[in-house]
Amino acid sequence: MEFKTSKPLGQILKAHGKQGELIISFTSEYPQDFHHMESIFIEIDGGVVPFFLTHVINKTPTTAIIKLEDIDTLDEAQRMSGLTWYLPADATGKAGNEASPDLSQLEGYTLIDQNDGPIGLVENYTDIPSNALLQVRYKQNLVDIPVNEQTLYYIDPEKQVIKIEIPEGLLEL
Repeated sequence: MEFKTSKPLGQILKAHGKQGELIISFTSEYPQDFHHMESIFIEIDGGVVPFFLTHVINKTPTTAIIKLEDIDTLDEAQRMSGLTWYLPADATGKAGNEASPDLSQLEGYTLIDQNDGPIGLVENYTDIPSNALLQVRYKQNLVDIPVNEQTLYYIDPEKQVIKIEIPEGLLEL
């Protein structure tokens, strides 16, 4: 089967986390509406293979963290490193710079930590310059948890879950 793809848009840089997430690079600006794309194509052994996107997080203007359907382990993700990726041909021409996820809309989401442990419900978001915080109900207390591009793993709007890396000892304060 012949797939119609765009020109190469970037490369898979490396695995991210233990659940099969990947960090990808963009050869140009972050494509507009990339968060809403259903799939990407990855060049494997001289052919292009479609993969459905589970979620996308803009990391920098030229990188993102993605999760592909059926890539669920660190080992599977590591095998994808260095491969070139494409968008479907009908998705091209959407150039621009996609903004980072709007964290102010996370009230009511369940926060989980880097070990997939549920922490609590997000009750508030505070955007302090260079120190965004999520207020989360944890063991009857409101805890401020910093969230940024380095600590954010993913946001799943369908399941209303946000996964971040929580600094060791923060919850015990």
